[in-house]
Amino acid sequence: MNLSAAIDNFLQFQSIERNASSLTIKAYSEDLCELTGYAENEKVTTVEETDYFLLRGFIAYLYERGLAKSSIERKLATVRSFYNYLYKKRSIEENPARMLKFPKKEKKILSVFPKEDINKLLSAPKEGNPAAPRDRLILELLYGTGMRVSELVGLNISDVDFSGNRLRIRGKGKKERIIPLDKIYINFIGDYIHSIRGMLHKGSFADPEALILNRRGGRLSARNILELIKQYLREVNLPDTYSPHSFRHTFATHLLGAGADLRSIQELLGHESLSTTQKYTHLDLQALIDAYTYSHPKAQNK
Repeated sequence: MNLSAAIDNFLQFQSIERNASSLTIKAYSEDLCELTGYAENEKVTTVEETDYFLLRGFIAYLYERGLAKSSIERKLATVRSFYNYLYKKRSIEENPARMLKFPKKEKKILSVFPKEDINKLLSAPKEGNPAAPRDRLILELLYGTGMRVSELVGLNISDVDFSGNRLRIRGKGKKERIIPLDKIYINFIGDYIHSIRGMLHKGSFADPEALILNRRGGRLSARNILELIKQYLREVNLPDTYSPHSFRHTFATHLLGAGADLRSIQELLGHESLSTTQKYTHLDLQALIDAYTYSHPKAQNK
């Protein structure tokens, strides 16, 4: 089978059968397009001709380009998913990607707001700024729910349960989760809807379902959110090393420090695996030290 045709079948399977998001499909397509280009340079055009050595050469080629290990890991995961699909469909007799090994993961330092910094940022949208109710809502929801930026921009008004104080979030793979909302966040949403959303919801770009709108009444983009956060970071003299994802890290770290259990944090963040949530445990070492100091008899005597 032609390699390009096999890739098209795989992408169609991911979209229809696995209900993968458009972003996931785009990433798969780009990764496999790179593989196709490499294979063609090696005079390989069919899935039957690809073998372990070709795929290992492809991974080496990615290293030579200086890509980050996280990027290589993602591309390798795509390749393995593609060949697992072909093997299960019996398009190939052996799976050449089975023996490929993932690169050793780099340890990333998660960017977390200290409490004084996050409070300063949340207070940045000031009265007199017409967009302040919307901008305050964006910052508060990112910190108060730990949702991803993609989840925030995808929110609809119908996702807010005003009477039950809950919010429906559509995460990766279009999986939904329900998270509780403190009354203060319900009030922030109400203030925004009753103040400026009606003024924004005009014109040919207006989106009647979207909760958070841009100036033209359409749905905000992730880039819009990034620019907004960078703007307020500058206004309150905070480092631009903070990112939209810093809110998510901060949400989890502050919950853990306040005594929340990992399982609960996992549910709130929408992580499939608990191991993904466990990366936050090392960030709260001081809380563990304090707990030991105040709780252990020997520490008290000391």
